[in-house]
Amino acid sequence: MVLTAASALAWVVTGPSEAARAATACTAALCVLNASAVDALYVHPGSIHVTGDILVNSTNSQAALVSGATSVTATGGTIGGPAAPAGFATASGGSYSPAPTNQSAGTDPYAALAQCPAAAACPSTPTPPYPSVNHVTGNQTISAGVYTSISNLGGTLTLNPGTYVITGTSGMTISGGKLNGTGVTIYLACPSYPTACAAGTSGAAFTDQSGGKTSLSAPTTGAFAGFSFIADRNNTAGVTVTGSGTWITGGGTIYTASGKLSATSGGKASFTRAIVNTVETSGSNSSQISVIPTTGTLSISVPTGTAALGSAPPGGTLSAVLGSVSVSDGRGLATSTWTATVSATNFTTGGATSAETITTANVSYWSGPATSANGTVTVSPGQSDASTKQALNSPRSAFTSTGSGNSSTGWTPTLVVTVPAAAVHGTYTGTVTHSAA
Repeated sequence: MVLTAASALAWVVTGPSEAARAATACTAALCVLNASAVDALYVHPGSIHVTGDILVNSTNSQAALVSGATSVTATGGTIGGPAAPAGFATASGGSYSPAPTNQSAGTDPYAALAQCPAAAACPSTPTPPYPSVNHVTGNQTISAGVYTSISNLGGTLTLNPGTYVITGTSGMTISGGKLNGTGVTIYLACPSYPTACAAGTSGAAFTDQSGGKTSLSAPTTGAFAGFSFIADRNNTAGVTVTGSGTWITGGGTIYTASGKLSATSGGKASFTRAIVNTVETSGSNSSQISVIPTTGTLSISVPTGTAALGSAPPGGTLSAVLGSVSVSDGRGLATSTWTATVSATNFTTGGATSAETITTANVSYWSGPATSANGTVTVSPGQSDASTKQALNSPRSAFTSTGSGNSSTGWTPTLVVTVPAAAVHGTYTGTVTHSAA
């Protein structure tokens, strides 16, 4: 499938808090459930990018803090909670987009979700002690079940479809290896399993570190359809990704009602929805948490309307920024790649004679670096700077992306026009088209 969006271009050759409301279930893409924590949402530094809404329930006078040259962004949605706007603090250049607004707290949307071992999606419970897996090298495949712990220190560990209940406090650790699974839910329980965690208990955690790469997709049917991570509601242990080059592609919803979701020291995590007790990024500007719902589509957006590029005399050159171009990949693919291509028509005035035509050989394009890149992907510009600009006398690659799961990428390209010496005075119009496939 090719999705296309076009920008028409032209230039001239010259010479306070609301009243209390009844609580309803949180519908946001990112729900931060803790009702009273300071810095329930905490970015210091790093970034949180959500396609949709962000709701922070805390009524603390500092319910959220973004510190450093970092951002919290809700594309196409809102950011808010009962402490907003005053309780959503910034420091040292931190920002929110859009600006936080006062909103009612939302209740846990999955409060009625049956947990293990009662839910139909849960594996049968064997007689303790439960087995552990310690994978070190090579390739290994395991099946759904109840485990004390699972670790992968190298090579690839593949999970067959189903639910993996982890009971021990050593939890599940991916450290330098790869964890892959399709139709998988990881369930973080406590040593008391099959008895539920007692309130305030730190049970099994999930940690991805030291360059580990986790790529999962959630089940599409059954009691845990759409969930890639579920923690016992009383388990205060969380899900953490830490270290540059380390990522978690959840491929579904993460639900940790009492636990923290965190990305540190350059780690990246991506989910389709996140319902968590608290959320934090730290240690590096490249630490990132993305929440991008699956839409099943790959889409591209460009500036609308006509862009006026300015004016230049015959034989002169003009350069103009076109505005923001972005690609959103909501296909939910375990392996996701796309290429954005740019092309152009000739630019003409009057009767489009040779003197009234500026051909595409005289129209060059450079994409520049990514202005935003969200998700567990690697993106590359077609032309990184002005020195690598390319004439649009044939279609050119503007940007490419490779990785896994949902993502979004933006850039702000520049058009450079060399006006022929024989060009006549007039307003020249043409079209630059971006497509993604």
